Amino acid sequence: MRALLKETFDSIHSPPNLPAVLSNPVIRTQLQTLRTNGVLTHPEWESLYNPSGTGTYGKSTDFDISLLCKLLREICSVTAPATGWDNLPKSTDHSLEADMVRIKFYRNNIYHHNHNMEVTNVDFEKFWMEISEALLRIAGQISSAKRDEWKKSIENLSCDPLTPDAKECLVELRLWYLMDMSSTR
Repeated sequence: MRALLKETFDSIHSPPNLPAVLSNPVIRTQLQTLRTNGVLTHPEWESLYNPSGTGTYGKSTDFDISLLCKLLREICSVTAPATGWDNLPKSTDHSLEADMVRIKFYRNNIYHHNHNMEVTNVDFEKFWMEISEALLRIAGQISSAKRDEWKKSIENLSCDPLTPDAKECLVELRLWYLMDMSSTR
């Protein structure tokens, strides 16, 4: 996901032009206000404006998903979907903005804030489809070749056998699960 957001951001503010964008007094003031209001964290600010000296600016290759989303919203004229930035968009809204929110929503609610890390098979299939479709729509806005590349990667990810290391991790996770289940009885 980060790679797609980075490419989307780069298509609006190209890497060679990013220092000029970040040095623009209007943009800097806008971002400083976000920092003051706690929207941008200290590490995010330092990713944008390198503390080692004036005139040294960050590169999009160093921006994480959260910062890329914030920059797309704040300095790239990407407007909020009808449901806002923090609510799951309607399933019929296939805009870039809605897909950004959709990915963030699933990332936060399934991975980041789901402490037991469990989802049912039915939910997994639903989430896989929603996330895959959103990723493909975002990739398609970059180019049809990018969409095809992501489609193939998603298909491979869903079909390829586990690597030996992944199989070992799976065995270990199953053991942990069984130990956890036996200790709760």
